[in-house]
Amino acid sequence: MRVPAPDHIPLRVAAALFLTVVLAGCVAVPDAGPSQAHLEDRLAETTPPDELSATVEINETIDGETSQRTETVWLRADGTSRIETTENGSELVIVSDGTDRYVHDLERDAIRSYERDPDASFLEGLSAQPERYLDAYDVTALEEVQFDGQDAYRVEFEPPANETIERSVGVQVAQTEYVFPLETTEADPDERSADRVELWLEQETLFPVKHTIAGDGIELTTTYRNLSIDGGLADDLFEPPTVADDDDADETGFAFPTIEQYDTVADAETAAPFAVAEPSADALPAAVAFDGASSYEFHDEDRRQVSLFYPNGDGESVTVTTSDGPRAFATDGDSISVGEVAGTLETTEQGTELQWSCDGLYYSVFVSDAIGDTDVALAVGESLSLEC
Repeated sequence: MRVPAPDHIPLRVAAALFLTVVLAGCVAVPDAGPSQAHLEDRLAETTPPDELSATVEINETIDGETSQRTETVWLRADGTSRIETTENGSELVIVSDGTDRYVHDLERDAIRSYERDPDASFLEGLSAQPERYLDAYDVTALEEVQFDGQDAYRVEFEPPANETIERSVGVQVAQTEYVFPLETTEADPDERSADRVELWLEQETLFPVKHTIAGDGIELTTTYRNLSIDGGLADDLFEPPTVADDDDADETGFAFPTIEQYDTVADAETAAPFAVAEPSADALPAAVAFDGASSYEFHDEDRRQVSLFYPNGDGESVTVTTSDGPRAFATDGDSISVGEVAGTLETTEQGTELQWSCDGLYYSVFVSDAIGDTDVALAVGESLSLEC
């Protein structure tokens, strides 16, 4: 089983995920102090907040490397939100009006807009968090404490011994989603276990004002301070931002792609408006095997791509992609020859990616670090037998 990450985290795309694990049974809480039954009754009868504002402190420690930052958030249960934060030295204002999300880089005066799920509300997800944990984990401690000058409950949970953290932990602060690649040590990242989850609940509203998850080499903590609940938020906080009226201003939009999965390469090729490149079996590492294909239609780029997946069963893989247009966010890389054509090669924390174009189509080969490197990527790429 896998432990859900806290709903909180460097800015890296896309929509709100809440991981839920259902496990049976809870251990008894000592008679002294509040009981688990009392807390469950309180959760059942307490109305979640309609809106809140707070200063959010995010502390992350992964394999001994610690980072901290502070964000100011305004959240409403209807899904509208505003976050003011700093990312990689740039001041950002992130606003969701319930339909779209806007990221305004104040330094560059540039805006990107993203579609969002109209039924998703981060505030509602946060409010439901205590009940999800009570349903999922054993309670090992429950006590009344003072937190930031307020009465609170501290609840400690112990995930089962066989439960591990996802190899990439997706966590979210307000409407901003982040992904932690947990592949920074020699230890097998799939074997990282979570041994402690803690929530601090403000007693009146039972809102989780602090959330910690800790395990092998990982500790993630989100703290809500200066909390104001149902105090009345001005509507103009959630109005989409605008850029200055000058030649340097930039405003772009992003729409999530349409994704379809296929069991065979032939099925994927039938759905694509181009021939899909398939690698030679001799060029692929012996540890991998074909495990399906996906087609992606990028509406804002007027582009289609098909990716073929060759995993090794341990979370590592080779991926071969054919596209009818250049990727908007393609990685940079060093020049390298792929057969008779020029391409680029980029090495990242996750693996090696080879890219090139041929006769109007664009190709890439990605190889996870645990499977191979430049030689493997080139062997797979050159095996596609393309006539350029």
